[in-house]
Amino acid sequence: MANGILGLGSDGSLSLNDELITKLKSAESESVLDPITEDIADKEIEVTQADELSALFDELLELVKPFDLYTSDTNVFDDVVATTSGESVTFDATDTSNLNTGTINVTVSQLAQKDVYQSNLISDITETMSSGTLTITVGDETHEFITDDKTYEELVEEMGYYSDFEVSLEEVNDDTYRLVVKSATAGTQNEITISQDSIDLGYEDEDNHVLNSQNLLAQIDGIDYDLSSNKVTMDNGLIITALSEGDSSISIEQDSSLIIDSLIEVADKYNELVDLIDKYTLTNDDEDVVTFEDTTTIKMVLNSIKNMFFNSYGLEDEENIFKYGITFSDGYIQIDETELSSAVTSNYDDLKELFVGYAEKEGVFTQMKTYLDSLDGLNGIWTNYTDDLDDGLEELNDYYDEESERLDEKYEQLSEQYAAYTVLITEMENEFASLQAIIDSDS
Repeated sequence: MANGILGLGSDGSLSLNDELITKLKSAESESVLDPITEDIADKEIEVTQADELSALFDELLELVKPFDLYTSDTNVFDDVVATTSGESVTFDATDTSNLNTGTINVTVSQLAQKDVYQSNLISDITETMSSGTLTITVGDETHEFITDDKTYEELVEEMGYYSDFEVSLEEVNDDTYRLVVKSATAGTQNEITISQDSIDLGYEDEDNHVLNSQNLLAQIDGIDYDLSSNKVTMDNGLIITALSEGDSSISIEQDSSLIIDSLIEVADKYNELVDLIDKYTLTNDDEDVVTFEDTTTIKMVLNSIKNMFFNSYGLEDEENIFKYGITFSDGYIQIDETELSSAVTSNYDDLKELFVGYAEKEGVFTQMKTYLDSLDGLNGIWTNYTDDLDDGLEELNDYYDEESERLDEKYEQLSEQYAAYTVLITEMENEFASLQAIIDSDS
């Protein structure tokens, strides 16, 4: 007799049931889930590729920012280089945009300095002083200190509450101190006068007035300066700090090399962007690259950037990049450095008008900075594009989960049906076997 009816009987039902259901589920999963998995993989690659493009847009933005008309930093066209001679002063500037080219000459004839007094030698700073009064006058301010039954340390602590002079106990020899009083800042307006009543610490001895306050005396481009500080901040932002008496100078000129290098960096980054967009929007054989499903938006962004290079600028639309050694070839920017360098030297203002522009007519990179900034802003073109990619990936993952769950439910239900059939058929087989036994015994 055959083992079971239709293979579902007691002898072979369970193994055949599981094997058949597994094969059916595997076949349907392959036809339903595998295409979704492939779509998810492709969409993930698209998201990664979009991130690469986002990074390039940001890098290009950073390169054009120094050309922006509205930058809070120093514009490339306002940057300068300086060469100095002499050691009597140092030069610095927090903002070079107001510095004019040329040479500034400085002669220092006297440095500003503080007023400094020292006391007689003190052998024991914890010793109690005799009764007396110490009077210190700084400018219009007068301070009186009573020394009765105070140690030198206590007197210094009390004097230290005032900010218009400095006081300290200095160990000038082993176990020997002086009580030093200095004006808080240099200059004659901070001159100190010290008087003593019923006590003598030595402040009225001429030799103990070790430094006399004085102002900085200097000439800067022939102009006399008489200041309480050794630091001079000029109206154009140049900071001159006097270090010693003598002559120094600084020569300032436009940093033309920075302009050229910055333009080359922009061109290289744009060309890199062109290559990457071509890679992701044109058909290719690279298995790790997926051609974007929506190439329109990407090409539109690139064309918007490219068109800015082709537009005319200047108040009368008289400027364009092609006048100064910059060209396009097969979609890539090419720069003739010799011609551009000559233009920086002889057409500096025209180049600034072209790339930076005015509020009334913004230049190439001022407009480009605004455009690139807007790409990933709220409802920006690139923001919407990448959001759509993320939404598409999320929808595919949800669809995969839904289909996977549907197949699990379907074949779980089928398995339960097969199990019920197995029980029924097994019962029928047992009844048939009993009937067969009766027939066999009668015969």
